[in-house]
Order: sequence, then structure tokens, then C-alpha cells
Amino acid sequence: MRSSSIAFLLVSLLLLAGCGPSKPVHLYVLTATAEKTQPPSPTGLAIGVGPITLPKYLDRPQVVNRIAANSLDQSEFEQWGGDLNDNVTRVLASNLGTVLATDRVSLYPWKGIAPIDYQVSMDVTRFEQDADGVVILDVFWSVASPGKDKVLTMQRASYRESASPATGGGREAYDAMIAAMNADLLALSRDIAAAIIRLGKS
Repeated sequence: MRSSSIAFLLVSLLLLAGCGPSKPVHLYVLTATAEKTQPPSPTGLAIGVGPITLPKYLDRPQVVNRIAANSLDQSEFEQWGGDLNDNVTRVLASNLGTVLATDRVSLYPWKGIAPIDYQVSMDVTRFEQDADGVVILDVFWSVASPGKDKVLTMQRASYRESASPATGGGREAYDAMIAAMNADLLALSRDIAAAIIRLGKS
């Protein structure tokens, strides 16, 4: 076989390989998981949620995991179905509305005329799964009275939720990780709601 024919055959094989089906991208979203214990009230507490900040390394479409103390990994084919910061804000707002039984929840930035009894702000320092399959949420959060420009309470909190299966790849592992992230956000939401209730009684 001539060298030109061999070269043509190799190029043809490469082109056929490139035209093959590509690996599909899987999209994920966080979901509010608080269960309703009583109907939400249109005259309940007015809660403003935000601003919320996330680490810059999470500000990307790809899902990021921590594989060592100072090493991260991102998956090209496991991605968020939207902006993660916006997703976290909306899940927290929905959880708070459910736990506090109120329909009066606004997302930052809200209009100046929006009545806000308590403003919840949050600075997330870590929110990912570690090498042991544990989803870690580390956060500084505060509750303020916007009308009085006064911070009513500030707290630092950490949440740990094991994902099952803890290791291994594939869609099942990522579904478990997202469920663990939802659980961490729910625990945070309950703690913030409890603080707001205490403030209302003080």
C-alpha cells in the first residue's frame, strides 16, 4: 500500500472518530426541601434574602469537588443548570419562607418600597464535596434590621452531610452529592429561621 493511501486512511479514521457521538452534559440544580408544617401567611414576617456571596472558584458552570486540602477538580460533563449563586439564594429564600410560614420573601436587590422586617446576608467560604464524599458548607451569616441599619445577630456555621454513595463516578454519585448539598442548605435555613424567631420574641 502506498504511503499516500495509508495517510489517507489514517485521516479518514480520525475524521470518523471525531464525528462520533460526544458525551452528554448532565445539568444539576439545588432544590428547596423544607416541608410545610402550616400554610404560609400573606401577613407573615417580611424576609429579605441577600446579598449572598460564594467563593470565586465555584463561580463556573462545572461542578467543583475538592480532592485534597489544596486541590480542586471540575467535571466537564457535570454542570450547573444556571448560576449557582442565584440557585443558592432562591433555595434559601424558599426554605425560609416555608419554615417561617410566610409568603413575604424578597430577593436582593429588592425595590426600596419593599417592606423588610429582617434581612439575611451570607458569605459562603466553602460549599463542595470533599475526597471522603462529605459535602461541606462553611458560612458566615447575619440577620439585620434594614430600616434601622442594625445587625441583630452574626454567626459562623459549618454543616457536614455525607453523600451516598460517597465515592465513585457517574450520575448516581452526583445526584447523591446534590441531595447532600440540599440537606446542608436546609439545616442552615432552619438555624437562620430559629434565630429570626428568637429575635421576634426578644
